[in-house]
Amino acid sequence: MISAKIIWPPYPYKAGFCVTDDTDAATFEQIETVYNFLSSRAFLTTKTVWPFAPSDKCGIPPAPESTLRGVTLQNSRYLQYCKMLHSKGFEICLHGASAGNNLRESTRKALELLNKEIGYSDTFICHSKNADNIYWNNKVTSLFPFNYLLKLSSNYECSGEIPTSPYFWGDVCRDTINQIRLYRTRGINTLKKNPSMPYSDPGRPFVNGWFSATKRSFKDCAKKGEQERLVAENGLTVLYQYLHRYAGPDGKTLNKQFMESVESILSNGSIKIDTVSNTMQRLRLIQGVFVFFEDKTIWIVNANPVPVNSLQIILEKKASLFSEGCTVQNLDRTIAIKEITANSIVKFESDKPVKIQGLRSYATHGRKFLCRKIAHAKLCVNLSDSDWKISDKLHIKPKSFYLEAPQSGTGLAQLSNLSYAEEVFLILGQFWIVAREIVFKGRSLNSAKYLDDSKEIKLENHDNW
Repeated sequence: MISAKIIWPPYPYKAGFCVTDDTDAATFEQIETVYNFLSSRAFLTTKTVWPFAPSDKCGIPPAPESTLRGVTLQNSRYLQYCKMLHSKGFEICLHGASAGNNLRESTRKALELLNKEIGYSDTFICHSKNADNIYWNNKVTSLFPFNYLLKLSSNYECSGEIPTSPYFWGDVCRDTINQIRLYRTRGINTLKKNPSMPYSDPGRPFVNGWFSATKRSFKDCAKKGEQERLVAENGLTVLYQYLHRYAGPDGKTLNKQFMESVESILSNGSIKIDTVSNTMQRLRLIQGVFVFFEDKTIWIVNANPVPVNSLQIILEKKASLFSEGCTVQNLDRTIAIKEITANSIVKFESDKPVKIQGLRSYATHGRKFLCRKIAHAKLCVNLSDSDWKISDKLHIKPKSFYLEAPQSGTGLAQLSNLSYAEEVFLILGQFWIVAREIVFKGRSLNSAKYLDDSKEIKLENHDNW
């Protein structure tokens, strides 16, 4: 029996790469220099913006004034430039309404301005210690002792999810945002460290989805060995960056190593470079694909309300699939399926017995009526030629299915959650980043110094990441 697996990237890609670009302390000149280069190379990113200048400090208690630096969309040239980037496929998303604490009305107006002037984004990146950050600091996890340690290490109050707070915008977040960046890892394959992303958490209902990001430099990701490993693992890098720092302080020069790293990643035709929103949308689609198999027969269930295009099956040895329900390309050890239509089951026949591996793949063992639970959802599939009466109220027609899953505020089915083990490893990875910076990079253990307005928070060097 030949082992096989469905991979998440669309054919012909084997891995993915996206960037979250924080706008902290950026000048328009620096942004223009970096993005003129990226735009000329069609290297798409997810770029954060602040629509408004801050009307308050960042954090309660307030962090230094240096956390408030950075160009905003109130600069008309910058606004027009972001419009141009969006028209070329770049994603422009919020880093909060401003660099300071944002009252509910400011956040609502910032979303309206972004949608009206530039375009919709369902990604949100929290800024520093802003009081409007949602489920932040020790509230990112319910696991003891991690939540206790996080509470001890943070003096800041964030209350974006508390209805009685003036900074509350949880209901707005639930109705407009599909993913917020949370944990950071040093693993270049972010998806390997956080395979459930984007995931939902019933204990944090105002956020529809969370994803992690890799804190490394571009040069690390561009290394030949790292690219080869990412492709071999069918992985995804979600890179956490401050891209303007690759430009000189006056915005007139651009870091040569950065340009070479971008060119190197671009030259790898197996890696799909895209925005965070597009990438998370693809991962969600794959979360809605279920596979059932028996000997030489495979049934693929697309439980999504939209088609899944360019689906790939990777085999350990060559085999061929055939179907009357869709177009199939048999390419050595890769099978490319042009489209699985929305809310459908497609049957395939193989010339050899195949075992599909993966979280959402199941052997039928000769059965035609099957129910499976995954995350918060339950899927019941009828592969037979007769009706399946589960209860007086639930009948499943032949060659059909029933999916019971919680819905996000934007209407998406929530089909993935964070396992206990995965969360523990992500938190330990977060602590390792901090410990590494203390031991090897000279980071101070005294967090109180960041409350001193006389001391500017220095910008980190990407090369040290």
